[in-house]
Amino acid sequence: MRISAFIVNAFAEGPACGNPAGVVFSDEPLPDRTMRDLAADLGKSETAFLVPRGSGYGIRWFTPLREMPLCGHATLAAAGVIFGREEGRTRIEFSYPEGSISARRDGDGLIGLDFPLDRYERLEADPEWLACLGLDRAEDCVRGIRTGKVILVAGADLDLAGLRPDFRRMRACRGPWESGAAVTKPSSAFDFETRYFNPWAGVDEDPVTGSVHTVLAGYWRDRLARDVLTGRQASHRPGTIRMRIGGDRVELAGKARIVFEGTVTV
Repeated sequence: MRISAFIVNAFAEGPACGNPAGVVFSDEPLPDRTMRDLAADLGKSETAFLVPRGSGYGIRWFTPLREMPLCGHATLAAAGVIFGREEGRTRIEFSYPEGSISARRDGDGLIGLDFPLDRYERLEADPEWLACLGLDRAEDCVRGIRTGKVILVAGADLDLAGLRPDFRRMRACRGPWESGAAVTKPSSAFDFETRYFNPWAGVDEDPVTGSVHTVLAGYWRDRLARDVLTGRQASHRPGTIRMRIGGDRVELAGKARIVFEGTVTV
């Protein structure tokens, strides 16, 4: 059986930017093993698997190693493909095991995703985490209650691009941060900048990460006293995420660029 597959750069402002994601469509749900194998073959940090469900789609996300409970950039990628196929469509509902995500298309090419805002708790930054990341210190440390993602907050003077994490050491350091770890700092050009790492899921550095921004949005909202924020993920493939918080939800908005379309055999 051959099914449709795409590679899409999510949260991309131009070529060679943003986070590449796989997007796979099938008429019926695929076995978990098949989805893991396809995610490994496509070789992106996450692949979204979609099945028609009413007027919307069921969605699940896999890294090359395991299923993920939530993935923002692969959902944006999927929405970009669907909006490209259905020009008159302005809204999509995605359902996943823990809830649903709606996507809307603006006239300026932005796609907004409605996610649950992830509340956070404060942690003591483990000295081993700092050593793995190459940080001298952290001004704050929080963890998302829903996503489990750990965020280390640095001062504005940190050279974020100059961080050289020891990924082998990170993989060996298990514990509260192995759902993913970010380093974030205030920014003069944006509200904040971030880098995000998840070697435990087979992704040493994720270029642009929607799910961690469900935590970052609430943290920087509380710190800056604003519900509308712009974040920059300062990876080797940078991307911009626009956030709007309303109650216990946050809209993450960005652009999607399709770079490959084809079929795969299962």
